[in-house]
Amino acid sequence: MARALPLSLACLLMLLSLGGCAQNRAHELAPPPGGAQVHFSIKVPQDLAANPMRVMYRSEKCPATRSGADWTTYQEDGRHTIEVLPQRQGASDLYTADLAVEGGGACEWQLSNVTFGVHYANPSRFGPDVKSGGGRGNRDLR
Repeated sequence: MARALPLSLACLLMLLSLGGCAQNRAHELAPPPGGAQVHFSIKVPQDLAANPMRVMYRSEKCPATRSGADWTTYQEDGRHTIEVLPQRQGASDLYTADLAVEGGGACEWQLSNVTFGVHYANPSRFGPDVKSGGGRGNRDLR
């Protein structure tokens, strides 16, 4: 037969679990309203479509602890990555996205780098078994 936890222990466990949620929130982005932004405009040829952009913010205030190959530990700037889908501008070949320079939040995130790319919008024109995929899972069509 299972025993119930004493009420005080149950309350303590609940408070600890809520504390973990609060710590996780410290790493969220919270750009200041009206803050500086970087405007990306990407011209994408007709047969291609824009991939989601990988946007990285870094923070000195919330460092990450890493381990080296020799089991030593070191700290480096914390990283927070989000994906942003550039928006196509009407029927044009331009895709745009606006990104906050200051990610804000308790960690005072700062925009670090952006990675973007394209893929074929309709890869089936190359054959029925061809799928879009950035170099992974290629098939030999011989």
